[in-house]
Amino acid sequence: MKTIGLTGDEPERICSGWIYTFGLYHPRWKIEKHLNSDWSQAVILAKRKSEGVIEGFGRIIARHLETTLLDDVEYVITHVPAEEDHELYLFMDFKRCATEVLASSIYSHLKERGNILLASVLAQIKAKPRKQHQCTSDAERAENVKGVYAVTQSGLISEKCVILVDDVLTSGATMRECADVIKAAGARSVMGIALARTERAKAPSFAMSDGGWPGGDAA
Repeated sequence: MKTIGLTGDEPERICSGWIYTFGLYHPRWKIEKHLNSDWSQAVILAKRKSEGVIEGFGRIIARHLETTLLDDVEYVITHVPAEEDHELYLFMDFKRCATEVLASSIYSHLKERGNILLASVLAQIKAKPRKQHQCTSDAERAENVKGVYAVTQSGLISEKCVILVDDVLTSGATMRECADVIKAAGARSVMGIALARTERAKAPSFAMSDGGWPGGDAA
């Protein structure tokens, strides 16, 4: 199918440049745009853990990272945890969510560099008060994820640069909360990677509170 052969354009830098998104996702309630967007259809297949599509996305993202990563810096690739009751556990194995499989695919194209580690370092430690899509503003989305995530292996990320992988970015609240938790646990910096950002009138604007990204202008 043609979606597996998608080739990404230069990623869009948003949230003051520390998050890279690789396409635009048209939500399913905008049905005509959604069905006519190869990228949106591919994102849905990735969420359902279609092996070929995730491999394609992993290759696209790794190709971008090859131009960004430095040889004398240590990196950790990790992922945003999925909701415990999310319906992403459909294909392949039942123990890994789609974002974890995507992170693994990205790593598979970069592991020969020798300065990159793949690790699951985040956990959701409590339920969100409501689903993110039920929040009516960006401020509500940010409040909804406060205190929801924790780092489980701080020793793995201490003084390292963390590449944080997610599927679709809407307001940036979840990725920002995860990034803040990672920074507080001792990481040197955080780069956000998302397959796509949701179509919206205004792009997400969360900035990192401190710490840039070595090797590029994504600070």
